[in-house]
Amino acid sequence: MKLKVGFIGVGAMGTPMVCNLIKAGYAVTIYDIRKEAMEALALEGVEQASSPKDVAKQCPVVITMLPSSAEVEATVLSPDGVIEGVTPSSILIDMSSSYTYSTRMLSKKLAEKGARMLDAPVSGGVRGAREGTLAIMVGGDEKVLKECRSILEAVGSKITHVGNIGAGHAVKCLNNMCSACTMIITSEALVAATKLGLNPELVLAAINNSSGRSYSSEYKFPTFVLNGAFNSGFTVSLMNKDVGMAVRLGEELHVPMFLGTIVQQVYNYAVAKGGSDMCHTSIVKFIEECCGVKVRGQKYSKKKEVANHDRHRKADLH
Repeated sequence: MKLKVGFIGVGAMGTPMVCNLIKAGYAVTIYDIRKEAMEALALEGVEQASSPKDVAKQCPVVITMLPSSAEVEATVLSPDGVIEGVTPSSILIDMSSSYTYSTRMLSKKLAEKGARMLDAPVSGGVRGAREGTLAIMVGGDEKVLKECRSILEAVGSKITHVGNIGAGHAVKCLNNMCSACTMIITSEALVAATKLGLNPELVLAAINNSSGRSYSSEYKFPTFVLNGAFNSGFTVSLMNKDVGMAVRLGEELHVPMFLGTIVQQVYNYAVAKGGSDMCHTSIVKFIEECCGVKVRGQKYSKKKEVANHDRHRKADLH
């Protein structure tokens, strides 16, 4: 019989992850500080808990999927928190993008009650959460991972055990720093090419056939930028937070983060300009704004031209 799983944090990522756990045959109890966030799942018959403590009392395995370490710490350590409901057989899996040293602190506090912990942050965005194809970077004891592997396999297809507790969260923020860096450098290259009068689609194709290619150029630009969609589901503020954690980790380890610090400043600038809630791929817009051009595919540009023509035509008729 499959374990009952508790899930705390049913936002854009958490909701489809819960749905995939249910599809895999798990009974899931959910909690979110926002009551409205639980409503859609409640309509599907998913059981709701009254607090994180209540979730931990009901479920031997509890997953947290929250914005940052601050929320995870509050959820675990508050008077109504997870730590007040755990037993010696309990396991907490933090799938949030949290800070390594915060995770290690929580693991020690849970261990005082006999409970165990894994950190298992994810990569793959909302699409990966919906399709159950998330990449999961796991930190913690290998025996605990073995107990929970089938749960993680219900939400992800690529599970990598990267080390002891906190290692998953370290790898996640370092990965996102790399991702943010390639997003910015590809934006700068394509803005320059566009300003030169080149077709950004052709330039991108050339880059993707050459040594400058990256996940940003191969996937993010065609999927979210050239078509003007900007709907990856991962915001500027979240990317800024992850890059900040990577830079902070470097500082604590006395590792110079030369490029990481510059990337952080670019995202800080985007936040200061009011872009916190924009898709993180919108970072290209802030570079475009400085240069007076837009990096869009010809199909998208033609659609815009037709729409503008029709709008002006209707205005003339009136």
